Amino acid sequence: MKFSNKNLFLGIFLACGICPAGANPVNDRLPFWEKGALMCPAEPGRNAFPTKQTGDSAQPCDDGDMTLFNGLLCAAGDPRGCQGVAEAQNPANGEWARSPRIRILGRNDRGDAFFSPDMALGLQLYFVKTGDVAAARKWLTWMHEHVACSVELFNKCLVRALPRFCTNDEKDKGCTMRPGDAAQLSATVSYLQQKYGLQDLPDGRLRGYLGTFSGYGQAIVDIDAHVNDAGFPMHLVGVSVMLMRMMGQTDPRIAAAAATLARREPRNAFFRYLNEGKTRAVIGLTIEKCPELDRQPTPPLIQWQWERAEADRAWEHSSYWDCIFMAHLLR
Repeated sequence: MKFSNKNLFLGIFLACGICPAGANPVNDRLPFWEKGALMCPAEPGRNAFPTKQTGDSAQPCDDGDMTLFNGLLCAAGDPRGCQGVAEAQNPANGEWARSPRIRILGRNDRGDAFFSPDMALGLQLYFVKTGDVAAARKWLTWMHEHVACSVELFNKCLVRALPRFCTNDEKDKGCTMRPGDAAQLSATVSYLQQKYGLQDLPDGRLRGYLGTFSGYGQAIVDIDAHVNDAGFPMHLVGVSVMLMRMMGQTDPRIAAAAATLARREPRNAFFRYLNEGKTRAVIGLTIEKCPELDRQPTPPLIQWQWERAEADRAWEHSSYWDCIFMAHLLR
């Protein structure tokens, strides 16, 4: 086996049968990744939060999906991610936005809706990690109060629509809660009730919809791992697997989903981690795919590479936060 000089240490690490306790090249790379990662100021004088980059100096924050990615950082143990999720909530009414900056702005200038089912997964990671039931209760109450009316007669609503994660009144851009979203949220609500004393939801369309799909999450994630397209649809399955495991779920269909993701995209370090855990192979793949001094990403640094297909070569535009996330998982 041959190794270039720059990969000599990594090669020794991977080939080592008995390595020193704590030996992990990811730890050595983390300070370099930290220097390259962008923090976005929500507004002057407020805390900054992790974000990707736009490449535009006038508005450098590509934060349209950051409640998802900050939720992942939070779940992996990075408090900046937890703070980024928490400060994306409107403290007055409980509504959640895609980032603290977008919340303050009052609209999503990065395109798409103000929030989405994808962002809701990051939010649930935050709830499970932190136990912030006060914020969860306020958000669930907001959704309960903003279920639209489908059929109205004489100013009285006869039929309610499906619950939504955002109002987006001008047109539907993906705000509606799908069955898989409801199954996952139902499990999260039950977990928060049992572990942290979250109050029961008020009677209404939201509570009924979550109850309808309660218990279906494991089957849905197993199916989705097989049928979802490569790229972000598969990544969302991985996020769901991570969330279920954080809640202590051990259904074999969760492990089967993780194995399917790793089989379909074997060079995705996040999927391999979900399937294998903290193995030397996963560490080696992370190092291979993440920036080094002599292999830095090309601006704009717009990618969370684990949500892209291998063919996209997203690591060439890594935001560094994707690598920081893996470093926290692997430390």
